Amino acid sequence: MTLNKTNTAILFSLIAISACTSNEVGQSKDVAQDKIYQEYSVKYAEGDENVNVHAQFRFAGSNGTTLVLSAPSQVAFDNEVINVDSSGAEGAYYQVRKSVANFYGKHHFIFTDINNKKFDNDFSFDTFRLLNVPASVSKKQGLNLSFEYAALQPGDVIKVSSVNTDSSFTITYEPSATHSINIPAKELMRQKKGDMKLETTLYRKIDLQQNTAEGGEMELRYTLKPITVKLEE
Repeated sequence: MTLNKTNTAILFSLIAISACTSNEVGQSKDVAQDKIYQEYSVKYAEGDENVNVHAQFRFAGSNGTTLVLSAPSQVAFDNEVINVDSSGAEGAYYQVRKSVANFYGKHHFIFTDINNKKFDNDFSFDTFRLLNVPASVSKKQGLNLSFEYAALQPGDVIKVSSVNTDSSFTITYEPSATHSINIPAKELMRQKKGDMKLETTLYRKIDLQQNTAEGGEMELRYTLKPITVKLEE
């Protein structure tokens, strides 16, 4: 069969739709419990008073129908049961905000299915910060940003991105022997303004310790306040 432009456009649209994450909502009692996919995220932006803690459950994988947990099924964060919420874009989800002042240290999610089987998954939330940020730097020398964080794990990624600059860029750091991120001189030389604003974010993928057969994922995201560095010729 020969595809004309219209058919090709329709085909690509159908492929795009099928690849999208579902925002449909179902009940967990209506699906096989070992087909429930666990999805957790913990997000914090420096300067905010609260950390955003989010859980979502899907049928048959990360793009499947979102699920409302049918009693006695539930999800708890640090032994506090979270109520379900929903939105047109996201479907059913569970969310709570916690004060950052008391958040550093170990935490855990406990998902209980309708058969009262429990899945306990924990993580650690540690201080992340840049150290000794220079007030100014020579464009010709590049910039080294040192940071402090608990032991980095395989798969951790730190990204430093320019904000509202003449020539945007993102530098990606992965675990190595040194706790510093190098922004090469070539990126600084492209900047026409006398200063540069940078935003730094840590991304951590955390393996679930207790999974259904369908699997799951957990992500921690920690974003620092943007910094401004003066650029010297």
